Amino acid sequence: MTDYPPTLIQLTYTATDDNTFKIALTPMWLEYADVFVTLQDALMGSRQDQLAPIFANDIYTFPYPVNLSDLFFKNKNAGSNTVVTIIGTSLTRKKATEHGITLPP
Repeated sequence: MTDYPPTLIQLTYTATDDNTFKIALTPMWLEYADVFVTLQDALMGSRQDQLAPIFANDIYTFPYPVNLSDLFFKNKNAGSNTVVTIIGTSLTRKKATEHGITLPP
């Protein structure tokens, strides 16, 4: 398999209701990622619980590989329509192997 150089990834989602949402619906590994929350506060966590608050204009950093499809968000306050943006670099096959991560073909 070819191992391409890392690329810049940027994904944005605006909450239009108070349900839990994901930014990436399929596995998407990033070597490094910053989570930006704008306009309104958000909660971040797993499928079951979103307990980590990220306040508007804060940045939450993942300084290690993260699978974006494992992250769930929701409005911290009902009806607040938060905006979540994730910017990071893609995880190369070489770096994935170093971390014991198997990427899809």
